[in-house]
Amino acid sequence: MDFSGAFSWMNIRFLLEGLKVTVEVSLFSIIFSFLIGGLTGVIRFANIPFFSKILGVVIDIIRNLPLLLIIFFTYFALPQIGIQMNIFWSAVAALTIFESAMLSE
Repeated sequence: MDFSGAFSWMNIRFLLEGLKVTVEVSLFSIIFSFLIGGLTGVIRFANIPFFSKILGVVIDIIRNLPLLLIIFFTYFALPQIGIQMNIFWSAVAALTIFESAMLSE
């Protein structure tokens, strides 16, 4: 098989653009996940009776959902209930939700 056409300058430009978007989504998700995950982790382990139990249930539910399901939910279901986001912020929101639950545990 000949893959020499895959590494033409035209394709490399598209690959680099995809890399740029991937890094941007990752950086935004990491920043928001640390903020939200840290905050929910502190609230959860501060032994505030009502919030600790509610956050524990929500975190356990989110941790047990597949990431692909959360991505589909943010991209397809949220616009149905009136929350409009472009694909970039939809990906950031999905990764932030998923990773915040992992970090708060």
